[in-house]
Amino acid sequence: MVKAVLTDIEGTTTPISFVKDVLFPYSYEKIQDFVLKNKDNPQILKILEEVKKIEGKDLSLEEIIDTLKKWIEEDRKITPLKEIQGIIWEEGYKSGKLQGFVYPDAYEKLKEWFESGIKIYVYSSGSVKAQKLLFSNTNFGDLNYLFSGYFDTNIGNKKDPTSYKKIAQSIGLNPDEILFLSDNPDEITAAAHSGMKVVRLVRPKDADYIKEFPYTQVESFKQINLKML
Repeated sequence: MVKAVLTDIEGTTTPISFVKDVLFPYSYEKIQDFVLKNKDNPQILKILEEVKKIEGKDLSLEEIIDTLKKWIEEDRKITPLKEIQGIIWEEGYKSGKLQGFVYPDAYEKLKEWFESGIKIYVYSSGSVKAQKLLFSNTNFGDLNYLFSGYFDTNIGNKKDPTSYKKIAQSIGLNPDEILFLSDNPDEITAAAHSGMKVVRLVRPKDADYIKEFPYTQVESFKQINLKML
């Protein structure tokens, strides 16, 4: 029996295009000025030091900025990048220049599950801060009330089954009592190997059906029936 739902964001609740065409370009455009203005902020200094550690060498401020820009272009799932992007996006949401988008079918089904007592959690490569910001500023208003918790890459890589076991432990449920939703086949496979139930979202503009994929694939949240899993 499914007692909790764990959902990805990009390509699942939200179009990939929103992240690729709106959020990423926004952070790319703002990151240089942001780093220069906040280089003495302890929180930002810690992030910049993490960039140096990952690159394995001492870098000038200009080289750190260039590295962060390169990571954005490469869509690297790296914690310090996701943290600094989250802070930049926060400014964008507060200024009204950014607004999150959630698919109507995702909103309707998440609300239905919430109202029926199902706990809902988010697991995304974007920082927890970025997740909360997106869901607090959507086409359906502030949706953070729907979620009981948030997880990002601080708990582990999304393609590692161990990450999902840690999430299950944190939630306080057995993996087989949790349904994980994502568009990424590697993430679906990892979650399944942890013991979770899984459904892959195949949004027509974001992904393609995979022939002989061993797990359920659907185009819409409307096709997901927790009682049948």
